[in-house]
Amino acid sequence: MDLVRGPVVFEMGANLSEPRRSEDETPHAVSAPSTFTISSKEVTTSQFQTYLVASGRRSDWRDAVRKRFPVNPEGFWSYPERPQVAVSWYDAAAYCNWLSREAGVPHDQWVYPDEIGPGMKMPANYLHRTGYRLPTEAEWEVAARAGTSTAHFFGNGVALLDQYAWYLANSEGHSWPVGMLKPNPFGLFDIYGNAWEWLQDRRTKYPEGAGNATTDMEDTELAIANNVARTRRGGSWSYDKETTRSAHRGATTYFPDQRRG
Repeated sequence: MDLVRGPVVFEMGANLSEPRRSEDETPHAVSAPSTFTISSKEVTTSQFQTYLVASGRRSDWRDAVRKRFPVNPEGFWSYPERPQVAVSWYDAAAYCNWLSREAGVPHDQWVYPDEIGPGMKMPANYLHRTGYRLPTEAEWEVAARAGTSTAHFFGNGVALLDQYAWYLANSEGHSWPVGMLKPNPFGLFDIYGNAWEWLQDRRTKYPEGAGNATTDMEDTELAIANNVARTRRGGSWSYDKETTRSAHRGATTYFPDQRRG
């Protein structure tokens, strides 16, 4: 885990002149008030499969993957050092609770309820609990930018991208073992490319216009529903270079029950 110190106020979103920007990346000031830790690498297949075995969920999870990806589903669990994919948002939340259990975090500090699935409700103070959780969208962008304001943490161009990210142009059609390429200045590997990262937040519009900084805080809507999209970031091995920018938000159709490659 890498430490990201707060508080920090930064401009979230893409500068209006940023190459390959999207309309939903309106630049706006955000205050990220907390110091937090974040994994330096994406969760590997080995790590996630260990959790599935320990929690007694391996058979159900693999059956769900076979149903979603009937052609060669074994590929989703046969490469232990690659990032685990085909994970729903609910899977990721359950994994976080298991990590909290394994770390001895008091139960009243776990971020997610015991029963995880459609209709679950987040505790009102979930960002102030000490258990494992998914990063917020602002936290992910703070970590990805590592103090920079350019399209990528290494600059606006893409000449150096192959040194930091597995994406469509260099991946050879598959993900790669985590941590093979260079990290960003905060020590985070594969923050761009290789596998998308699920985030805690709902997919909402950014605020328009200038004004005081908004604060990264708990969502006003605490219930999780299958028809309300969540956010994911970072791009993957099968997506092109525009998804590897620090401000890129992806589509608005990433629902929590979905498994994607």
